[in-house]
Amino acid sequence: MFKKSIAALLMSASACANANIYDSNQHIEFSYTVDQAELDTLYYNSYQFKSDPYSLSLTENDLKLEEPGIPKYLSVSSEKDWDYLMGQTYTILGLSVATVGLMTLLPESITKWDEEDRNLSGLGSKWKDNVTSGPVWDRDEHFLNYIMHPYFGGVYYTAARHAGFNEFESFLYSATMSTFFWEYGVEAFAEVPSWQDIFITPFFGAVVGEMMFEAEQDIVASGGEVMGSETMGGVTLFFLNPVGHIHGWVSDAWGGSAEFQYSSNPWFGNQDAAKFAMDAGASYDNVFYGVEMKISF
Repeated sequence: MFKKSIAALLMSASACANANIYDSNQHIEFSYTVDQAELDTLYYNSYQFKSDPYSLSLTENDLKLEEPGIPKYLSVSSEKDWDYLMGQTYTILGLSVATVGLMTLLPESITKWDEEDRNLSGLGSKWKDNVTSGPVWDRDEHFLNYIMHPYFGGVYYTAARHAGFNEFESFLYSATMSTFFWEYGVEAFAEVPSWQDIFITPFFGAVVGEMMFEAEQDIVASGGEVMGSETMGGVTLFFLNPVGHIHGWVSDAWGGSAEFQYSSNPWFGNQDAAKFAMDAGASYDNVFYGVEMKISF
């Protein structure tokens, strides 16, 4: 009996020992050694991700979305762009010649140009006589003197503003174009320079031009709409900056270049110009001033 008890006790002890070995709640330890270089790399990447979340896989250019650009004539140069201003000046020259041609077709009651003023013969002598006779107080309509001239002064002004020039510099450009280019230049071939045009065009034009410039930029910032209409917005933007629009359209259409050169004796060395002028009725005159423009396509 005693032996049986001892055997039973030993079997119980063995079963408990085996149960302890396969206990599911026992703690199992794993050992893994991390290299110091790996720790440094992990720390560096973690720091970089916190300071710049895109530095791990993306660059700034990868994340930058392309925004649709606006035409150059609706934007403002961040610095003085002399080439763009010169290009617009060429456009003004072309538009001025076209304007003079149109004015020759208008009735005398509007332009105050009589038949002698419209005559193309002796243009050099006529220009000299008109310049030396003025300036005078003209008899043009109030609409031309006090509405159209300030508007065109504003057109000159906005051309310079879009090329990156400030308010005072744009005023100087407007005064130069309206006085020397138009009043004592193109228009002086037909009439005597006017006191109203000399002062009203640049001074009132600068005020009107800055208002036009700010209104244009407000429309552009609002998406190019006026009263909820893109069509009305486009028409308004054109009249606020007609030179810029026309220059942009012409440049995009032909992609060429133009060169402008002043000449005081186009008769000599330019037989084609001389023949054209004589065929048009101009007399051979040593006092002659002209311009030469080369256009490449």
